[in-house]
Amino acid sequence: MQSLAERLEKELNRQGISMYALAKMINVSQPAIAKIVKGETRDPKNIVEIANALNVNPHWLKTGEGSREITTAISPITSLVSNNEDEEHTYQIDRLDVQAAAAINGITNQDYPDIIQSIYFSKQGLIEIVGKKSTDNVYLITVPTDSMAPTINKGDLVFVDTKIDYYDTEGIYIFSLNGDLYIKRLMRLPTNVYKAISDNKLYPAFDISDDLFNTAKIVGKFIRVLPINAKEL
Repeated sequence: MQSLAERLEKELNRQGISMYALAKMINVSQPAIAKIVKGETRDPKNIVEIANALNVNPHWLKTGEGSREITTAISPITSLVSNNEDEEHTYQIDRLDVQAAAAINGITNQDYPDIIQSIYFSKQGLIEIVGKKSTDNVYLITVPTDSMAPTINKGDLVFVDTKIDYYDTEGIYIFSLNGDLYIKRLMRLPTNVYKAISDNKLYPAFDISDDLFNTAKIVGKFIRVLPINAKEL
């Protein structure tokens, strides 16, 4: 069985995230992440934060047991989320009708999509499913293509943080460019060129110059996939 260090290094490579970027995502130093990857830190206290940043199951990341995908072993997932507000489910996240194209050509973008649905979470559900303690600036959008698969599959509902309307660190962003809307993994190169990467290798990456990127509007940054079919709510 792989060690924590091996699982973390493999996951960083799989998602194209550097140790520096991960460190910034969870507000620790790069040497702290490097020690985990090297196997020097075998029981990091921030394992949950690391797992949330990588959108993987914390128990799997720490022990190698169970599924890599996020599960809700603590409680049945349907008890954590509802399409109706009640005494238990009081944390509202609005679903946006965003046609977030992950293909290179993209599609025509609306200025800002209308809210078409709201989903409600219990306090525990918000933490377990969304990985947040607050719903501020968090929305759900539907992804219509498979170019970010297997990280995001066609038709998935995903959480995005619209407070992040600028390039922060390496990660998956929803952004409009020349009238088209994309969901891509963005990486800023030392040459001040931004590389837009599809996780599905059938879709080639493309470069965005610094000048062109300055005309882009970042809608938000991907948090994670909703691990339940909305029809089941």
